[in-house]
Amino acid sequence: MVTESPIAGGQAEDAAVASRSATSTWRQATLVGLRSQSRHSRTLVFRVPGWPGDRPGQHVDVRLTAPDGYSAQRSYSLADASTPNRVAITVDLVPRGEVSPYLVTTMEIGDQLDVRGPFGEWFVWEPGEPSIGDGPVMLIAGGSGVVPLVTMLRARRRAGDATPTMLVYSVRDQRSLMYARELEEFSDDRATPAPAHVRVLYTRSAPDGTQRPPSRLNADDLTPPNSWESPTASRVYVCGPSGFVEHATGLLHEMGYSDGQIRTERFGPSGGQ
Repeated sequence: MVTESPIAGGQAEDAAVASRSATSTWRQATLVGLRSQSRHSRTLVFRVPGWPGDRPGQHVDVRLTAPDGYSAQRSYSLADASTPNRVAITVDLVPRGEVSPYLVTTMEIGDQLDVRGPFGEWFVWEPGEPSIGDGPVMLIAGGSGVVPLVTMLRARRRAGDATPTMLVYSVRDQRSLMYARELEEFSDDRATPAPAHVRVLYTRSAPDGTQRPPSRLNADDLTPPNSWESPTASRVYVCGPSGFVEHATGLLHEMGYSDGQIRTERFGPSGGQ
């Protein structure tokens, strides 16, 4: 359960109401950029006048409306740190979905849809966040759950943050791997005081030369690198399908992590469609 500090005082209360109103307002978004991320996913960049900005780990609602008035909406993690009037999402194709097939295979530059947000203050990490301090951070992703975690790593890189950080990314096969080139850059980034440690795990089939055989996420995969002075992370972010998140959380509990150290975001059968 997310808890927030109460806001007191007339001006503070007015600001809080205005903030909630801004996030609940649908805004027209025009597609201005496209790039492929895997064989069945792509990143879409929209121009959104009046977009209030967002934080690494937050998400947005997307709404498509047909000429006959029928509409469908889904939630997607924001795929990059905020810039004024811009929103980026990375969408993985769900073949029988209502929304993702259009976003991944049909939508073209200049097309429009509606967005609102940003949402989610719990699943957020920004460089220098006081509640983490200098403690290590572990990011655990299943499939397209890697999207908000890559956003966090980008923010860390831009800020030159030295927080020891490890990304554990579980994916079916090499063709399903998102952000392949960027993941290599994170682990070999000389522009930051301490490059992130990236582990890519395959569950169905692995590329030739991969030492770890394809298998489900296990406790050994979550063991910190030798470069960490601490045997555990101060905070862990887990994102992916519900079953994956439950499994990863169970492993973390067995390793001694408390609920207070773990933050999760999950999507079910209809999420991300």
